[in-house]
Amino acid sequence: MTVRRTARILLLDEEDHLLLLKTHWDKHLLPERWLTPGGGIDPGESEHDAAVRELFEETGLRVEALGDPVARTRIRMPEGHEYDWREAVYYLLRTTRFQLSRADWTESEVDDIVDVRWFSPEELAASTEEFDPEDVRGILAQVVPGR
Repeated sequence: MTVRRTARILLLDEEDHLLLLKTHWDKHLLPERWLTPGGGIDPGESEHDAAVRELFEETGLRVEALGDPVARTRIRMPEGHEYDWREAVYYLLRTTRFQLSRADWTESEVDDIVDVRWFSPEELAASTEEFDPEDVRGILAQVVPGR
């Protein structure tokens, strides 16, 4: 059994807009979908350090600490995927809205990320677009009162 461990960030601005990235990673198995900033945890790296690193790489936002995780998920990956399962740890960060920087994107992120957007709570609730299978909307509703 192979497991991909990831660290993800629920990034909210001062008006509770959530930053999401639209990706087509594994396009041969999954449709383009919106997901939170984050990514794989490197060998020997802590969940927290991976979240801080991924946040900087994908957004340009540098932080020293994220606090404790707010959620964890484990989902089965589709047949034919290189991993059997994906585990994700989620951190919540509130920040002033900023312009995302692509300066530190990896080569795969440049190829993979096709759009970036701050979703208002209403837009997020009403959207019929594809979201990552971990159900970011459900997770957000559990960890942020009133969502």
